[in-house]
Amino acid sequence: MTFPQGFPGVRNTNEASGQAHVEQQVGAIFGGTFHRHETTYNINESDPPERKFEVALNHLLGGTSRMAESIFQDLLHHGDASTRLAYYYALSVLSDRSLNEIGDDVYLRFRTADVTARRFPHDGWRAALNVVWELISCVWRQEIGETLDSADLAKALSNFRELPKDRQGEITRHLAMVLGGALQDSLDAEDAQRVREERLQPDRAGRAWKFFEPDPAAPRYFTTQAPEVSASEWAKPVLGGLGLLLGLVTFLGSFGSGRPAIAIPALLLFAAGVAAAFWGGAERELALRRLVQRDREHGIPLQYQAATSPGHWVRTDFVQQIHKLVEARFWDARPHVEGSWLNDTRGLCEYYKWRFVALFGNAQVEANAVDWLIRWHAKRAAAQWRAGTLFAYRQELRPPGTAVAVHRIGIGTTIFAALLMLGGQNGFAVAAVFLALGGFFALNGVTKVVADRRHRAEEELRGRQLLAEEEQGYADWLAVLRDRPDDAEMARWLDLDKTFLKTEALRRHGLSNRDLVTHVVLTEGAANALRARVIHGPMRYSRYVVLIFLLSESGVREIEVELDFLTGNVHNEQRTSFQYTSLAAARVAEVGIRYADGWRYQILSGDQATLLQSESLRRRALRLSLISGEQISVVAESFDGLSDASLESDTALQRIALEVSGIAGALHVLEAVSAEGRDWISREQERRRRRSEDWRRERGPGLLDGGVVEV
Repeated sequence: MTFPQGFPGVRNTNEASGQAHVEQQVGAIFGGTFHRHETTYNINESDPPERKFEVALNHLLGGTSRMAESIFQDLLHHGDASTRLAYYYALSVLSDRSLNEIGDDVYLRFRTADVTARRFPHDGWRAALNVVWELISCVWRQEIGETLDSADLAKALSNFRELPKDRQGEITRHLAMVLGGALQDSLDAEDAQRVREERLQPDRAGRAWKFFEPDPAAPRYFTTQAPEVSASEWAKPVLGGLGLLLGLVTFLGSFGSGRPAIAIPALLLFAAGVAAAFWGGAERELALRRLVQRDREHGIPLQYQAATSPGHWVRTDFVQQIHKLVEARFWDARPHVEGSWLNDTRGLCEYYKWRFVALFGNAQVEANAVDWLIRWHAKRAAAQWRAGTLFAYRQELRPPGTAVAVHRIGIGTTIFAALLMLGGQNGFAVAAVFLALGGFFALNGVTKVVADRRHRAEEELRGRQLLAEEEQGYADWLAVLRDRPDDAEMARWLDLDKTFLKTEALRRHGLSNRDLVTHVVLTEGAANALRARVIHGPMRYSRYVVLIFLLSESGVREIEVELDFLTGNVHNEQRTSFQYTSLAAARVAEVGIRYADGWRYQILSGDQATLLQSESLRRRALRLSLISGEQISVVAESFDGLSDASLESDTALQRIALEVSGIAGALHVLEAVSAEGRDWISREQERRRRRSEDWRRERGPGLLDGGVVEV
């Protein structure tokens, strides 16, 4: 989430200095979504095999194949075998691995899956694994230089088509890096339309953005706690009551002297005046309290909130994030009509900063979980501003003219009655003094106490009414998020995107799969992208930079595009071609990423060490150095702010980041290319041919004819 250019307090400039390398421009970035309570990848040692299998399958579907492979392998070693387990274990072994990564150890694990499946009666899972073997057999035959017979290829493809659609999709997805040549061209030709359609379904544009929405925090009852009536305020009605009581006693004791004919009407008039003054004064005081309270809620007078912890165990980073979210949401909600929205809502923003910190600071929730409620209030304020009613309360809550008039008449009547009572002479005059003083203090104190109690009751009712409205908004928001995609669906969309982009890259360069030695697809979170992840899962982004390397006999073609993951749209394509001899080095280096002045600085470990301080975030990056001095780099983002140190190790998180970005697999290819140059092609083909002959000889003949060799 970012502030737009020109927003107060945000400065976007384009500059770098020293050896710092400007990679991508970014605005002010904060937050992210961490689905901490998701159990997608949560596993315990005591969990039954069924649960462990479920988690392993989630890892495979979510794109972390090495994690899936490890759990599947553990299940096999503990005797929990089945054809289904064998099939998915085979896919996990091959998934995200190119042919040059499949050494003897990988082959042995793949072989274990096949042997395991053949211990059980034939079923749909074993049929699917046999199709995997058929396709791999075709690859082996291509690699040893055999011409792939059209009948054999047709048979393999026919068996493939007979599988359920889900199995077909799984096989093409997880064998994408292994299959090639005529076989991949045949599969791509049939699969292209499916990929184009499924990468946008079901309702990707309407649902993908929801993954980046945090689990919303439920609204909480909130009302400002007005200060209790002070002891001095309570003393006034007490003293006033004593004065009135003393005045009445004195008045009753004065009937033996003085002039009762004047004093009695004066007392009645005094009582009427006190009653009128009390009613009018209480109404006037209550209206003033209402107005002060509403002014406070609108930031009048304006009081800027410090972005620091107010104490009471509230984290400063929580306060800072709440402040940024309030600023961002009020900016997003601004009506696009003429007016002074920023000035009119500046005080309201400051109030909501204080309100949400006070309300959720100790609620054990992340700041982003409150984002929906901040947005709800911002939209509510925008609707009032657009209707011209944002400050209408100032007129509505002004003390009623009737109450003011009655209060003044009552005061005047009371004073007149007291003066009239003085004419009663003797004791009546003394009673008038006590009644006047007592009435003054009683009216002053009681009206404030009564107004305070009524105001508190009204505020409690208003708070309950607002809570009911917020709870309805909460229910509405949960309904919107009900079809939020899970992590596996996000991974599936990304894999379909990669397949689509690779096919498009081949088409634009006039190449086919049989022209390639291999290919590499790398992904990196784009600038200004939203981030989200499930605990133990990879980072997902709303926008990606995708790099595709097509390695053919004639050299390397690199295509870089920006992928809007929320819609599937692709733009800003850039193409580069270079010879194998132009690649000087390929390595994974530790880098520091520093966000400053709207830019992202990427610094190699050891360079600009002064920049790699607390504001920098350690990450891994694949860096390709060309002889010309140019560099191509892809950063495996860190999980800063979106991880749980008590449940996730840094090592595991780094492994996930390198795997999902494609860096782990690409390094095998690009290191060999940079070390061997163009000779890499012949050497790699020889390595593959040798391995293919060994593996095909061990598996035995007859596979393409539907035969099964028992072991």
